[in-house]
Amino acid sequence: MPLPSFLRRALALLTTSLLLAATASDAFARTQEANLISVVPLATSTVTSAPSAVRGNLLLGTDGNIYMISSLGGLAYGAIAKVAPDGTLTVVHALATGDEGYNAYAGLMQASDGNFYGTTYFGGTEGSGTIFKMTPDGTYTVLRSLGLNKQDASLAYGGLVQGPDGNLFGTTLRGGVNDKGTVFRISTSGDFSIIYSFAGSDGENPEGTLIVGADGNLYGTTLQGGDNNRGLIFRISTSGSLTKLYSFASLGNFNTLGLATNATGANPRAGLLLAADGNYYGTAYQGGPNGYGTVFKMTPAGAVTLVHAFGGPPFGSGFPLSAVTQDAVGNLYGTTESGGYLNQGTAWRIDTAGQYSLLQSFSGSLLDGSKPYGTLLVVGSSLYGATFSDSVSGAGAIFKLDLGTSGVLPVEFSVSATDIDVGASTTLTWSSPTASTCTAGGSWTDTVGTSGTLAVTPPAAGIYTYTLTCTDGAGVTRVAYTAVRVKAPAAQPVDGGGSGGGGALSIPALLLLGALALRKKL
Repeated sequence: MPLPSFLRRALALLTTSLLLAATASDAFARTQEANLISVVPLATSTVTSAPSAVRGNLLLGTDGNIYMISSLGGLAYGAIAKVAPDGTLTVVHALATGDEGYNAYAGLMQASDGNFYGTTYFGGTEGSGTIFKMTPDGTYTVLRSLGLNKQDASLAYGGLVQGPDGNLFGTTLRGGVNDKGTVFRISTSGDFSIIYSFAGSDGENPEGTLIVGADGNLYGTTLQGGDNNRGLIFRISTSGSLTKLYSFASLGNFNTLGLATNATGANPRAGLLLAADGNYYGTAYQGGPNGYGTVFKMTPAGAVTLVHAFGGPPFGSGFPLSAVTQDAVGNLYGTTESGGYLNQGTAWRIDTAGQYSLLQSFSGSLLDGSKPYGTLLVVGSSLYGATFSDSVSGAGAIFKLDLGTSGVLPVEFSVSATDIDVGASTTLTWSSPTASTCTAGGSWTDTVGTSGTLAVTPPAAGIYTYTLTCTDGAGVTRVAYTAVRVKAPAAQPVDGGGSGGGGALSIPALLLLGALALRKKL
C-alpha cells in the first residue's frame, strides 16, 4: 500500500512541532519517509486469526515468502504467518492453546530439513516457554516445554540457530544452576540438554539469538553480568566451553537528559552479525556517548570499538532492540524502539563510509506503526521489517523500504547542522539518482535539480521544514524532508509567522496544517 504523498507532507509538518522541546543529536538528519513503499497494517487485516504485535525477526523462507511469528493475535496466543511477494498475508498456524506456547519474542528459523523452528517466552505445560517445530504445511509440534524444574532452562527470549553439527542452539533468560540463564542444545527430533549455565561474572540473562562464527563456534551476548554487570559478548563451543570476549563498561556520568553514558554502550539485548569483513557487529541498548545506545564492532579477537552512538529524537535513533543486518555492498541496517521525529522508533542505515542515515521515522499510525523491535530483512533491493504496535489497536504493521540499486537510496536529503543560531547557515544536500524532476517545498522555494547542495540562512528563530519531492520516469513520487531548529537569543521571541515557503512555522500553525490534511483524508 503506497504511502500518500500529501499525508507524508502533513506528517512532515506535524512532527516538526516536537523539535522545540528536543535536543538535536546526530550530525546529519537524513531521508525521512521517502523510501517507505508499502505497508501491511495488521490492525485492519481481514485475514482470519491474523497475527498481531510482531516482536521478532522476519525470515525469508526457501519458498520466497516472508515468515513471522507474533506475540498476540491468532487465537489469542499468537500466530505464524507468511507474506507473499505481492503482499498477500496468510496464516500458516495459529497457536491454539497456552500449551503450544505464547508471547513469542524471537523470530523463526528454517533448518536444513526445511522445517521451521522457534521459541515462545511463556506457555507450554510448565508455563516457562516452549521450543517448537512447524512443517511448511503448518503442522505444529512442541519439542520441549521449558521450566520442568528450578534448574531447567526457562523463558526463551532469543531464537534458535543451527550449529555445524546439525543441532539447534538457543538461550534462555532464566534457569540453569544459578537461575541466571542458559545455553541449550536441542536436536530436530527434540533431544534436549543444557550445555551451559551462566553464573553472573561470565554473563547473565541472555536475550539475543546466537550466531555461528567463522570458526564454527557460537557467539552471543548477555544483557547483564560480566566484569561490570553491564553485559558481555561471549564465544561458546557446541560442547559448552565458554570464553568471555568483552565486558561492557560501567555507566558513568549522566548527561543533561538524565541518560547514563560510557564509551561503547551497555546492556546489549540482541545478538551479533558476522559481517563480510570478518568482524562482528552488534547493538547495545543504552549507554554510549549520548546515552541512547550504540552500534559496535568486535574483531574475532574480542577488541570492541564504537561504530555509531545513537542520538535520540528528533533527528536520531534510540534504544536498539534489534541486531544488525547487512546488504550485498556492505551497508549496515537496524531498528530502534525509540527516536525519530515522533519518538516512535526508527529504521536506520550506516553506509560503508560510516555515515548514519535515518531511513524511516515511524509515526505510530496505521501508515507504518511504531516500536520496531526486530532486525531488518534485506531481500534484493528492498528492506522488510515489522513494527510491534500502532496507535489504533496496537497490532503493528509489516513494512517495506526501497533501497534503490546497489545500496544507493532512491532519495537522500540531508542537512549539515540541525541546530543553529540566528544568522548562521546550514547546508542542504540532496540526490535522487533515478528521478527526472525534483521540487523544493516548505521553507525553501529554490529551483532544484535531481542533485545538489545549497547553503540556507533562515531569517529568524523557529523551526524550518524543508521538503523535497522527486518523481522518476515511471511516475513514482517520493517525498523526503528534514528540519532545522534556529535558536533565538535570550531577548528574541520565536517567529510565529511565515505561512509561505521562506518563513518559520509556529507550533500552532504546524498542528493546524497537519490536522487539516488529516481531516481531508478522513
